[in-house]
Amino acid sequence: MQVLRTADFFGVPFIQQIDPKQSIYKSAIGGLITLLICSASLAYAIWVLYQWQTNQLSPKISNSMHVSDFSLLDLNYDVIKLYYWKINENYIDPFESKILLPLVMYTTNFSFTELQVINMSNETTVDGSSKYLIPKMNLAFQTINGEIYTTSEMYIQIVLCSEKYLQPNEKCASQELVDEFFKQALNTVVMQVHYKTLDSKDGSEQTSLQEFYAQIEMKYCYTLSTFLSSNLYEVQDAFLFGNPKQVEYIVGSSIQSQTNTIEYCRQTYGDEVLTLFYILMKGSQTKTIFQYPTAGDLLANIGSIVSVLFMIKHAIILINGYQLKQKILKEVISFYYPEFKNISIIKNWKQKITKITLKEKELDIKEYKRFYKKIRNQMEVKLSYLNMLYEISRMYFIIRSSNLKIRSKEISFSRDKTVITISQRKLF
Repeated sequence: MQVLRTADFFGVPFIQQIDPKQSIYKSAIGGLITLLICSASLAYAIWVLYQWQTNQLSPKISNSMHVSDFSLLDLNYDVIKLYYWKINENYIDPFESKILLPLVMYTTNFSFTELQVINMSNETTVDGSSKYLIPKMNLAFQTINGEIYTTSEMYIQIVLCSEKYLQPNEKCASQELVDEFFKQALNTVVMQVHYKTLDSKDGSEQTSLQEFYAQIEMKYCYTLSTFLSSNLYEVQDAFLFGNPKQVEYIVGSSIQSQTNTIEYCRQTYGDEVLTLFYILMKGSQTKTIFQYPTAGDLLANIGSIVSVLFMIKHAIILINGYQLKQKILKEVISFYYPEFKNISIIKNWKQKITKITLKEKELDIKEYKRFYKKIRNQMEVKLSYLNMLYEISRMYFIIRSSNLKIRSKEISFSRDKTVITISQRKLF
């Protein structure tokens, strides 16, 4: 049992009461500072929680290079969009007039699929002058000898119209219209690559795009190799426990352009290819970790400020200790000098004594200070623990010497004599 008592750190110390009303000395200024500190601490805690709730606390962000299998890659939206750039409304759109055809083919396990015509959508550009051509995004990946390969890639060809790719009720444009089209200045096909990313502030999804321009000429074949780059995001936003959320987006691309003769593209692709967009994925990517503040971070943030605020308590403890000592000294001095209670001391804003009165009679300040210093030193000795034990031992000696039989008259006489002796003392 003794060992258990020794290990107990919940023990409560015995505190003797200073007076019948309180066991620990407390002051009004201490209470005021306590209320201010508690109010400031509560206000700061509410403010931190409000910032956390409204996503105003910045997360910890770390980036690293990462080789992905692209299993989480989000391709369920229109990544690639094409359109003809009309400088003015009188320009001939080669896709609507069947002068040029947009074709797409894919590689499957390093072999080519059949060419397919990309049909024109009902979605228009921002200025409303052209309609988008939206091919289906199809990318596949495979691990070979421990390395990731893109086994499905996209080839978008802009070719001269050929009726073998058209429906039975469709025809290519006349030669006159074709000649008129190629006489137009700045014939350009625009490819848009649409990206997704996460906003670090609140983890919300954001979208953006990048445009690449390819010229259309009869004598040349332009190729734009487009290398898409992706990013794997890991969002750690659990308040206390929970698994992180992982998403993967296409976030950028790089272009490698090349200009070839029309004969070179005819021999390579078998058609009158004027522009070729080659689209594939990069093998490596960036992994970004968003680590949002958890409950522990919030409590640590709040606790650090509250600890700083509560450092003020040490100053208040010193003030209360000083005031307690002065109060006890005043009470003890009043036991020996009853007139001491009637002394009135006036101080200025610097806490310097300017006037001392005793029953409307002004006292000399220097004399009072001399007297107070002397009597304070005497009272401090009497307040020591050893002196109190000494006084108790004297009382015990008197009781023992009278065989524990003290007559009431003797006690009364002793008390009256003490009162007479104390009342006969004067301050000065």
